[in-house]
Amino acid sequence: MPHQEQRGGASSAGLTRPAVVALVAVLATATALSQFFRNSVGVIATTLAGELGLDPDQLGLVASSFFLIFALCQIPVGIVIDRWGPRVALLGSSLFAVAGALVFAQAEGQAGLIAGRLLLGIGCSTFFMAPLVIYARAFPPTVFASLAGFQIAFSSLGTILATAPLGWMTAAFGWRSAFLLAALVSALLLAGIVLLVRGRAAGRLPGKAAETLPQAFAGIGAVLRTPGFGPLFLMSFSTFSTFALFIGLWGGPYLAHVHGADLAAQGRTLFVMALAQVVGTLAWGSADRFTGAYKPLAVAGAVLTLVLLAALIAFGHGGALRAEIIVALLGFSCAFTPVLVAHSKSLFPPDITGRGLSLINMGTMSGTFVTQWLTGLAVKAVAGGAAVYPVAAFQIAFALQAALLAVATLVYLRAPEPRRPGV
Repeated sequence: MPHQEQRGGASSAGLTRPAVVALVAVLATATALSQFFRNSVGVIATTLAGELGLDPDQLGLVASSFFLIFALCQIPVGIVIDRWGPRVALLGSSLFAVAGALVFAQAEGQAGLIAGRLLLGIGCSTFFMAPLVIYARAFPPTVFASLAGFQIAFSSLGTILATAPLGWMTAAFGWRSAFLLAALVSALLLAGIVLLVRGRAAGRLPGKAAETLPQAFAGIGAVLRTPGFGPLFLMSFSTFSTFALFIGLWGGPYLAHVHGADLAAQGRTLFVMALAQVVGTLAWGSADRFTGAYKPLAVAGAVLTLVLLAALIAFGHGGALRAEIIVALLGFSCAFTPVLVAHSKSLFPPDITGRGLSLINMGTMSGTFVTQWLTGLAVKAVAGGAAVYPVAAFQIAFALQAALLAVATLVYLRAPEPRRPGV
């Protein structure tokens, strides 16, 4: 049976109100930085392709490499969080984020870009899971979904910065300057973690002896055996990857090649999509308080996303405004991630929460790697060596994503719905 959530409160973590504000500010900034790095290829994709001579499949590999290493890091990240605490995990990974931004900014070809993205993937691998574990320890379960929704909504500032602002800075100063600035912000974040992320909720669980490595890996087995893990993993695999397929890779090229949009127009459309995601995360994250259940909300978000994908495939090429509206609405429909996170968290007892959420997040990141890589191959297969990719190339890419999400939704219907306190 799914783990039954236990009540707790912020007071159990020994946090004052100013400490809570400082803690949430730093943790939300970390996730925002991760969102910026993971989505930053989309608006500069055509610039990178032209300046460095990259084909569609090469672009797909550059963008997806971040998600591959991020996903592979989730097993050690979960162990580190549960064994030594989320603060240690955040401190260690932040160093890689600084290095990755510097390497990416100085890249002269695909290899350098991938090296930078790999370092960034390692660096950002703790920036979502570690905050969620801190929230799970410091606050009662009745507000966890709202906190997760706020975390994702605030972190969407990073996604927003990766759209029109990054496009503007690229046009004005070049993409290399943008990533040098991002390296400086990463260094400031590291200082913030050192100074402000403290307390029992950020350390090892009190009163619990450190696990041995065999025990730590046994905890992974316990996560995999948890009822509902498979359906939640697959749903996470397909949900964020749908959003990332547009905002992080093909949104800019689709608008440029199908509708002739320049860099500024691409940035504006993706900016609206990112804003719609902010609204969506707040709406979906709060809605579960009223429904008292996770599954109906997640299924509703998935069905709406499938309808929009079908509309884009069938009608999006008929006009730029129509395509822009559909892409923006996808930002809202794909934003039910807080519901999936809260549903996932409800399955696991406290001693394996870090590993449980990290493995679910492994699905999120590996799904984005697989879909960006495979759709890069699909676009290349249709476009060949053409400088302007035909609309059919994008239609196939979007159809592949829709098929994945449809299968995941059907499997998700089998996931258990936990009894919730106060419901």
